[in-house]
Amino acid sequence: MKLNFLDSGLDSLKKGFQHLIEYEKTTFYLKEDNNDVVRFYHLKDAILFIQHGIEILVKSIIQNHSEYLIFSQIDSNVKAAIRQKNEQKLNSVFESDLKHKIHTVTFLESIERLKIIPNVKISKELEKRLKELESYRNIIMHSEPHLNEYDINETFDGLSDELDLFFSQSIGKKYKMISGYDSLTQSMESFKEIYKEKGFEHKIKTVEIILSALKKAKISLGSNEVKRITNVNNCFEFLKEIINSELNFGTDLYNGYCSGAVKEIIRKEDNIFALYTADNNNYYEFKLKSIIIYIPAIGDDKSPIVFIESDDIDYIPDNFENSELDLFDNIKTLRYLKLIDENKFIYNKEEVYSFQENNKSKKYEDYTRFFTKGLFCFLNVQGLKYNRGYKSLIWKEKSMNGKELEVGLRDILTK
Repeated sequence: MKLNFLDSGLDSLKKGFQHLIEYEKTTFYLKEDNNDVVRFYHLKDAILFIQHGIEILVKSIIQNHSEYLIFSQIDSNVKAAIRQKNEQKLNSVFESDLKHKIHTVTFLESIERLKIIPNVKISKELEKRLKELESYRNIIMHSEPHLNEYDINETFDGLSDELDLFFSQSIGKKYKMISGYDSLTQSMESFKEIYKEKGFEHKIKTVEIILSALKKAKISLGSNEVKRITNVNNCFEFLKEIINSELNFGTDLYNGYCSGAVKEIIRKEDNIFALYTADNNNYYEFKLKSIIIYIPAIGDDKSPIVFIESDDIDYIPDNFENSELDLFDNIKTLRYLKLIDENKFIYNKEEVYSFQENNKSKKYEDYTRFFTKGLFCFLNVQGLKYNRGYKSLIWKEKSMNGKELEVGLRDILTK
């Protein structure tokens, strides 16, 4: 058997994320068929393969910078192996007769050595995740594992995006992304010709804008793929890019509202956002928990879909002049007005209706704040086809969480 660091690492990484997908499918989607033994085997293999893939790719980066940095120490065996490699013109010291006597650095030490390589930047967040993954791997390899699933899922959440960003920057074009983002970007030129022949110019522009937004938001996603993003800053960056583009997005909300064209997204507080819809001149406020992005197969005229998952907002009556919340289909809302010229707010329901009826000439902004978590809405590109069943989905399954939606869509739509 003969494998180099790069090929071996990519193979393990691919297999690891395949096991993670199967684990998520049995855990979050096929609940009635939930078998802990099967789930845990997939999770175990995901940890082992992904950690191995990362370690080997990290050593590939180190080796490309300096072969000497991958050894735990440069002893007589290493020196002899290097000498044999040079004399016999071998491709690697691991082809020498001393390959079994030379030792590479540990995973944790390899991370430290990455930091001394020029132009290689590893974020503190990624480093933290890699060390967590290493600890899970060690427990599995050397004991009977009793691990917290929630902690493991937190480690994996967003990891593929961070790995694709780090390895594509540190390895370059030889790195094949976990998602199909690189394949999609490389194929765009040929797809443009196909689209033009089919009259899909609008789809061309849509894909280009989506790809640009994904890159800006550091999200890795390809054709016929689904991904949930929980990093709120990345979510906002992506939403801001697509909504501020030349594309027009329609939206439907989980309480049955069909609100027409979304023209703006505003960050009001840390995790509180507002969508402005021009057709009815309204602002819809919510607490952002995640977005779930679906990019359909690239060769058709279907729209990408972005679901927004909201979280509960604590209602503090003093902030809204003790106004009562409306409750419809288990969704708590509060409608209020902001008077532009007076910089004043009206929260009382009767006063809101009275103002609108008797003050036609005064300028105001109309807000509805949603306090209840769920599948808040979905966005679709106007002018492209989409499944009308999504409206029914977010209404009937509004209490489904974003992870369940991601896994379910992946299983149904990307086969």
